[in-house]
Amino acid sequence: MSIFQQQTQFLSKIYPEHIWIDVDLSNLGESPDCMKLNRVCISAIVKYLTESLDLDVESIFPSAELERAFVSTIVNGFVLLVSGVKVAFIPSLDLDLAGFEVQQEWVDLSRWMADYYVPVRIDLESNCLHLWGFISHQSLQQRSHLDRHVRSYEIEGVDLIGDLDSLWTTCHLVANEIVPPERGKIPSEIQISPLEAITLIDRLHQDRSGFSPRHILPFEKWGAIIDSPEYLTMYAHPKPGIIQISNWFQQVTDLANDLVDRGWVKMSEVFDKSQLKPSYLGGYMAAPAVKGISLGSDLEIHRAVRNLYSSQNTAKKVDLPADIDSPLLLLIYLMQHTTDEYLRWQAAEYLWTISPENDLNWHRRIKDLGLVIQGHKLGLMVAAIPLIDGTYAILNRVYPIGTEPYLPPNVRLNLFAEDGDCICEVESRSTVMDNYIQLYFTASSSDRFNIQVSMNEDTIVEAFAI
Repeated sequence: MSIFQQQTQFLSKIYPEHIWIDVDLSNLGESPDCMKLNRVCISAIVKYLTESLDLDVESIFPSAELERAFVSTIVNGFVLLVSGVKVAFIPSLDLDLAGFEVQQEWVDLSRWMADYYVPVRIDLESNCLHLWGFISHQSLQQRSHLDRHVRSYEIEGVDLIGDLDSLWTTCHLVANEIVPPERGKIPSEIQISPLEAITLIDRLHQDRSGFSPRHILPFEKWGAIIDSPEYLTMYAHPKPGIIQISNWFQQVTDLANDLVDRGWVKMSEVFDKSQLKPSYLGGYMAAPAVKGISLGSDLEIHRAVRNLYSSQNTAKKVDLPADIDSPLLLLIYLMQHTTDEYLRWQAAEYLWTISPENDLNWHRRIKDLGLVIQGHKLGLMVAAIPLIDGTYAILNRVYPIGTEPYLPPNVRLNLFAEDGDCICEVESRSTVMDNYIQLYFTASSSDRFNIQVSMNEDTIVEAFAI
């Protein structure tokens, strides 16, 4: 018999009112995560309470609608309905009986809070679970200390009631309304709008800090997500929020605000934050230019636009309209009528550079993807041009954001059909420094597609519909 087994036998004699459950813990490994601990504890404790004590037990977490498996990877513990009363069980590998911790979710969220809390010692060496007392919700709130840094209530062992038989009796009395439940302040449900929930969930999914999601958002915001069955399901089963591109052409304030809330902003709001501006955005040079073609004066602009018309392939040529003299209108006409995609987006570059406040810029949006890899930040730009046949020309481009003018190697940009088939892809090169990588195509009004940006193990997916 090992020293650990001897210690367990010794404790069971000192605390006969505690519960000791034999269970095979050999498959847990040396450092089991909380999901494994919760799973083995639920199975063993439910079996013990129903078979050995003949109690009516139902497993909830903390209600039937919520995502047990997903939450178990984040929050430690689980709730059982014992004779209809909510009892939270908190597993721990700590063998000390000086006290235990209850994460804040189990106390301060309306759907999560329990009536009673039971610490569970997991003794890997002795292959047993040790239930060594309980405390009511009211007593926990009154006697424990909330560590706001780790978001856990710290309970002293002396504040627990060691006689667990009295807990099952109390559950029976509470369920039959013979005595009232010992609840402290009942938290109110935290309300946030669906739009705010989508934004917060997107932030959680894109976070690369390495911290637990419990600590990324303020507790009130985090609680509002996981205390709502609807929002928790959205978080547990992420689906890309679909961006409706055709809506971009409706000058409606609510649509603009929705795009901003989801991270899509005008190009100027990203690049104007830095004094350094890449040359392909009209920076680093005394006058605006596109790919070395100066657009700093009216004469240069007129010459560049006419040269653009002249450079067309004969088979795809769009004639220069005799009744249009404005270079801006000439560019828009060429963009809408040409079948040469490269020429179309070259004309768009001219327009964006010549008239950055033109209405067409409303149809060009960029999103900071939150990818920080070896000091690099990446942004995804999407631009759309309505064509005369009712289709849309779409440009997707990945830029470096910040002071770096070039992309790191091996940044991949993929276009996927709605069914998951990869249509095309491009990757930044290691032999040549790329200012950006891009894909362009045309889409009809019924089309849906996904854009994926990835580098090494980091991947971001954005979903679009025309």
